Amino acid sequence: MAAVCPECQSSKTWNDGLRYIQNIPIQRYLCRTCGYRFSESSKNTIQQTEGRQICVLDKEMKNLTAEAKTKALQENRKNTKSQLVNFSLHLLKHGRSEATIKTYTKLLKAVNKYADLNDPDSVKSVIATRYKDRNTKRLVVCAYSSYLKFVGGQWIKPDYKPEHKQVFIPTEEELNLAINSGTKESVIYSKFLYESGARDNEASRLEWTDLDQERGLVTVKSSKNGDSRIVSISENLMDLLFSLSNPQKTVFANSGKRTSSFHNRMKTLALKQNNPRFIKIHLHTFRHCKALREYHKTRDILHVMGILGHRNINTTYRYVRLYNQIYKYQQKVKFVTKIASTKEERCDLINGGWDLVEKDGNDWYFRKPE
Repeated sequence: MAAVCPECQSSKTWNDGLRYIQNIPIQRYLCRTCGYRFSESSKNTIQQTEGRQICVLDKEMKNLTAEAKTKALQENRKNTKSQLVNFSLHLLKHGRSEATIKTYTKLLKAVNKYADLNDPDSVKSVIATRYKDRNTKRLVVCAYSSYLKFVGGQWIKPDYKPEHKQVFIPTEEELNLAINSGTKESVIYSKFLYESGARDNEASRLEWTDLDQERGLVTVKSSKNGDSRIVSISENLMDLLFSLSNPQKTVFANSGKRTSSFHNRMKTLALKQNNPRFIKIHLHTFRHCKALREYHKTRDILHVMGILGHRNINTTYRYVRLYNQIYKYQQKVKFVTKIASTKEERCDLINGGWDLVEKDGNDWYFRKPE
């Protein structure tokens, strides 16, 4: 005999599984007429059971399922946060750089807000829809692949081709305004990036023992699989560096907001100068400008390669192409000319990077770009 719905008194009911109270199975039913769910026990007993909502309509059941999924997702995210801490320690133990660990963790935390890191399909959807830049997508894929390897997961990673963007080079006026914006330490930091060609994370790790004040030299530690190098800076910049009163081991105070602060200053400059180009200037722009300036002075790609700490000359060669695109057809190169009559004078000029143009009797003509 079919069970009768206690809500509408209909006998059109289906068996809807079992529920257990103290390990005792109780048959559940679903009314086909009104959608009411009930079990063999009385209506009042069902409704008074703590922590359970069984006697609800199908529509309400769907809402409860969505709510349960949301709670489960929130719980997974909490567990994932602790897992990300372990992941950071794992990267550190395997020799990954501090910058890589910071970047990977930051990206994965951002993805975790919109997807379940335990569900590769949801992560794929977030990468595809929430990120526009292909290079950023590639970086997120690398970070998530590393995370899956750590937790023992697998996925068929999407293939995003790298996007080669043109480097932005500001004018001399724009560059000077960008360098001299902000506090005293901010100005000195920008000047150091420009004169040394160091990356932001290299400059932030600069120690007092890396400064050779007598010779005007600075030791720049390597990063991004590059080479350490010794570069010269101006006497004025050296004095400014030693004017900083930072008692710590590093020359510049540790600041996790240096990049965002610089970006905010550029937005302010863009408004004051009515020039939106300032927004495209970043801390790494100073490194690009240093590379172009050194190539303009020497026309020596190996010299520029050494200044920047590159290990692959193809990485440096892009600055040669960039230089030709910006300057070759826009202005003529101005040279300084010198005449050497003695052997000692000629040797001094050659060692100083001067190029021999021609010889006229005992006079040797050399030139060098301004």
